[in-house]
Amino acid sequence: MLGVFFTVRKLDAQSRSPDEFPHVPREDFLGWQRREAAVYGLAVLACFLKVVLAILNVYVLAPLVPAVLVRLLGAAVDLSWLGVLLLTVFRTRSLRQERRRLGIVLGGFSAAPGQEERGPGEEP
Repeated sequence: MLGVFFTVRKLDAQSRSPDEFPHVPREDFLGWQRREAAVYGLAVLACFLKVVLAILNVYVLAPLVPAVLVRLLGAAVDLSWLGVLLLTVFRTRSLRQERRRLGIVLGGFSAAPGQEERGPGEEP
């Protein structure tokens, strides 16, 4: 499930064009886009490898090696995957701040140019 979410986020960032955000300098936009795709690409790879390695561990290695080793390998795969997910969370947090700084809005609605966004209950 997380792999699908990360894939969607990666494709969303990759599908954007600098022309959609004329107020953002082209090089800044392209730098953000590269970093965003790389972060989510690593997360997608980790999710895919976790599934593949778990299947190999259970169906290929389990009959050949002691159960303790199977458990250790499974734990190593799971902990590595968890580490990549934590890294993804921290890296996307800084990318989100960069997006806000640059004025890149993905999905949802934003205020019209020249208007500030207001919170619920705030007077215009």
